[in-house]
Order: sequence, then structure tokens, then C-alpha cells
Amino acid sequence: MNKGDQIAYFEGLLAEHGESYKALDWNSVESQRLRFQILKELFIYGRKSSGLTLLDVGCGFGDWYGFLKAEGLLRRHRITYTGYDISPKIVAVAKKKYPDADLSVKDILEDRYIKKYDYVICSGVFNIRTTDTEAHLDFVKEMMARLYDLAAFGVGMNFLSEGAFLSAGSTDLNNGRYFYFKPEEIISYCRFLGARFIMRHDYHPGDFTVYLLK
Repeated sequence: MNKGDQIAYFEGLLAEHGESYKALDWNSVESQRLRFQILKELFIYGRKSSGLTLLDVGCGFGDWYGFLKAEGLLRRHRITYTGYDISPKIVAVAKKKYPDADLSVKDILEDRYIKKYDYVICSGVFNIRTTDTEAHLDFVKEMMARLYDLAAFGVGMNFLSEGAFLSAGSTDLNNGRYFYFKPEEIISYCRFLGARFIMRHDYHPGDFTVYLLK
């Protein structure tokens, strides 16, 4: 991933759309919320369900925090939330939106002195690519390994799926800004990490979620 290009892309969307879901390149509030509903199942599958520390990597406007709070999950699971994003302008919006949340500008690949959290969430981070296919896959694998390293009990992350485009035949789906993954390739890398894992590909044809468990 080209970090500078990634920041410029999302801060450009912020300038164009303002403090809207469109600034984070979601199709709708509903699609974002659907992914949050799936990600919260990590607290069911993981071995710890209360008194949790939670890291949200690529937190955007902090909407995962807002979802957890609105659903009563912060209190129910006694969650201590931390959110990181690489974009200063995006984090500034998040801090204004959720002043009670712990939100910071931080890159987990550059900062090697981040403490472990019980659970780590990464939603939508892998969807946009600013490099060629090989370089983007290398970035995703590096991120998966780092996310797994930072988690004491588990990681939840989602990916755009090629499954939505089976009718496209041999058309190259990854020639635009969105990157669509082969689920089997992600599962193969999960096995490489030595993780217990669960994959859900039943809630949306164009998206899947993976839980890496310890």
C-alpha cells in the first residue's frame, strides 16, 4: 500500500462529501452497519467475553465505537475501546463525533511498540488499493500478521469478495480502486498464521468476514 496515496484518497473524499459515510467509501450506512453486526460475533467466538480491551484499526469516524455504544455492547461486555487511523483529518472528525472515545493517528505497521489488546477489529481497510495486485496482497498479508500479533484472543476483519462477480468470467475485477479477494486465498493465509479461524460468507454476496482466534 502507498500510505500517502491512501491518506490522500480518503481525505479527498472527506473534502468532497463532508462527514458522511461516502467519505469512507461505504455504499450506505446500512452496509456499514451490516458488517458491524457480523463483527460483533467475535465476542461470541472468542474465549473472553467481558472486561475486554478492543483495538479498532482503520477506525475512520469511530462509527464502530458508536455502534457498540448504541447497541449497549460497551457496557454489556465492559469494553475499553481504542481506535487508530492513519489519516489525521479523519481522526479529527472522529474525535469531534465521539469525544469520549480513545482515538489516535497511528500506523500499526510503523509503530512496533503497541501493546496487545484482547480483540482487534479491522473493517474496510483492505477494500481500496493504491498499488498493483501483488503489492496490495503483500500489504494485506503483512497487516493480517500484525493484527494477529496484537490480539490476545482474536481478530475480526472483512474483505470484498469475488463471489459477487462469478458471472464476470475471466474479466479482471481488480483493475479499479476496489480490491476483490478470493476467500480461499485468505483462508490459506490464515492457516499459514497457525490460527483457528471462522469465515462467514453468508450475509452478503460481495463481502466476507474472517475471525482469527487464539
